[in-house]
Amino acid sequence: MRLMITICLTMFAVLLSAQIEPPQTHIAIMLDAKFYHGDRANDGNYDYSDRFQVRKAEISFEGELERFEYAAALGMCTCSGNAAMVDIQEAEIMYNLHDSIKFGVRKGHVLRGFTSATECQGLLASEKPNHSMTFGTCHPMGVAVETYHELPSNMALETEVGLFNGGNSTLDDELDLNVAALFQTPLPGLSALAVYNLTNRKYFDASFNQYSENGYRWAAGLEYVANSLWVTSEFLRGKGFERDDQEMQVWYAQVGYDISTGLKCLPGIQPYVYYENWDKDVGNDAKYQFLEAGMNFKTSANSMLRLAYKSMIEKAPGGVAEPDQILARIQVSL
Repeated sequence: MRLMITICLTMFAVLLSAQIEPPQTHIAIMLDAKFYHGDRANDGNYDYSDRFQVRKAEISFEGELERFEYAAALGMCTCSGNAAMVDIQEAEIMYNLHDSIKFGVRKGHVLRGFTSATECQGLLASEKPNHSMTFGTCHPMGVAVETYHELPSNMALETEVGLFNGGNSTLDDELDLNVAALFQTPLPGLSALAVYNLTNRKYFDASFNQYSENGYRWAAGLEYVANSLWVTSEFLRGKGFERDDQEMQVWYAQVGYDISTGLKCLPGIQPYVYYENWDKDVGNDAKYQFLEAGMNFKTSANSMLRLAYKSMIEKAPGGVAEPDQILARIQVSL
């Protein structure tokens, strides 16, 4: 008992002597109006029914304590499947071993690609790519090591290595091992990305027998964000999805352009187009194509109105068609 009291008093003294700064607080709110038309629209399926919806409502904190960085986010978000409940979306404690190296425990985004590591409110298009949740969970929890090195000629190299829970949020015959490198080229605004992911995920077959498959995913891409232009292109390929021999590959590209209006009430607009080609079973005629065109109205540095039209322009024979969608969204992030 005396030992426990001594330990607690010692920890308390350390905290008192530490240079504690109040954490920064952020909020993000995204509110949607969705309208569908075409086959399967408003047929009783919630996903394809006209509605108003809270896309995201979140409050987050981040700060530093000596050599530790910490962050947490509490809220609701449809991308994690918990839109109807308040959940801990993100949480992390990272230790700065060196100016360029930190490691720790984290629940949050993983550097699987340019869009996968971006907060929803910071995307160019209205949502993350259609394939995102199939190629990797959005907010897994695990351990991560991050490095950042500045190089000559305005170059930089960022790496991330992480071991996370599998699709069922455990390490029981499943895992998610991700290795990524992001290179800032000598050309300002141009970045190159390479990712390799080893995954072991649990599935249920037609007889409801549980089994796991060893698989992999890899990705490579380029992104240019400068001179009012935003261009992203990535190619992904993977093996081991619902079958051990099932392979998928995806190519997507997006282009947006910032236009300054000179108006106080609407400083800028950003038209964009997004295209995605997703082969869900390579060699078995399972190709799907998606197209999105939209306009982001930047009403201030912290608020935006989004308008988007989304369409599945090709589906595989025997595949399920999706109705076209018109989206209107207002979002605020501070």
